[in-house]
Amino acid sequence: MKAQLECIPCMMSQALRAAKAATNDKKLIREVLNRIGEEVKNIHLEKSTPPEAAIPVYQIVTDVTGVEDPYKNTKREHIKEALALYPLMMKKVEQSKNPLKKTVKIAIAGNAIDLGSRLDKIDITKEFERIENSLFYLDEFDAFEERIEKEKEILYLADNAGETVFDRPLIELLAKRNKKIYYAVKEKPIINDATRLDAELSGIKEEIISTGSSVAGTILDYCSKEFVNFFAKATFIIAKGQGNYESLSNKKAPIFFLFKAKCKPIAKETGFKIGTMLLMKSKYFK
Repeated sequence: MKAQLECIPCMMSQALRAAKAATNDKKLIREVLNRIGEEVKNIHLEKSTPPEAAIPVYQIVTDVTGVEDPYKNTKREHIKEALALYPLMMKKVEQSKNPLKKTVKIAIAGNAIDLGSRLDKIDITKEFERIENSLFYLDEFDAFEERIEKEKEILYLADNAGETVFDRPLIELLAKRNKKIYYAVKEKPIINDATRLDAELSGIKEEIISTGSSVAGTILDYCSKEFVNFFAKATFIIAKGQGNYESLSNKKAPIFFLFKAKCKPIAKETGFKIGTMLLMKSKYFK
């Protein structure tokens, strides 16, 4: 999907949070915002997906503050919080009449909780329970289940650290059903997206691979040749998070997107209200 005018204040807000995570120096934080303000005029929304438009914005945060991984400590905290909830996740799967559907809902719930976007402290257990009773669009679950049963290998595109733990019930269930899972993460830190270390700390035991990229979403032009070839050969892809939807929704690939609709441009693009938890098949999925 193409970036919209609403994406600009969103990027500014994300950059402000990242800058504050990187430094307490108000002059540096102001410099970040000033430089982004100058850069905005060079962003061609009509030619870019939201993650593509945000590339220079995140780079400015790093250039000005000198910090490449401003969320390093925060990501560790989020993983720790999510791991404490893992036994409850698995208990719900064990008690479910449809374990696969339950693991899909848990994976989407992780995206909905979105620890990385929060400045406030929350009771993650209560938030998890609240989201479980929220609006889910799972009309395409039957197609997901039917297709995934036929697959031997699955490419799973990770989103944020912490959310990685919420991916585990789905990944582990598929592994028990003799599916080979390739869990794809960022090569280097970008905002709070998961890296190999984040995935390992989250307890991911399946094969972890790198996209070769250090930009948000999955922008194939910024991925390694090895990953692009791997992506092209994949017959079933699970893509977590709104950033992956934004960057891949127009790609001719066999993708199921799992994410929460978090903003007006996404609501308009998908046709669902803000706040809806989505399992959505790519329009190119045959």
